[in-house]
Amino acid sequence: MRADLALALVALAVAVTVASCLGACTTGARLYDRIHFLSPLTSVAGPVLGIGLAVQNGLSLTTLQIVFIVVVLAFCGPVIAAATGRLRAQNEGRVASDPRR
Repeated sequence: MRADLALALVALAVAVTVASCLGACTTGARLYDRIHFLSPLTSVAGPVLGIGLAVQNGLSLTTLQIVFIVVVLAFCGPVIAAATGRLRAQNEGRVASDPRR
């Protein structure tokens, strides 16, 4: 039962990853469009994969490491995506480099 649940969660994470990658590849050349397809990797696929691995491993130090990595990924992934979009917008002159202006 536990192995089946873990397999289903990992399969769901893989499906989200594949769908996100296909969306990013078929969207076009604009970074702003593609970057939205990458956010499900860190906010959906990563945590679901981590939960699946944690279910499979049970309670152990390995599970705590997995949970730590998933939490860091879930919080830092969207921030990195937003920072990447802002940096690109600054380089293109769409937003000011100094936010106080």
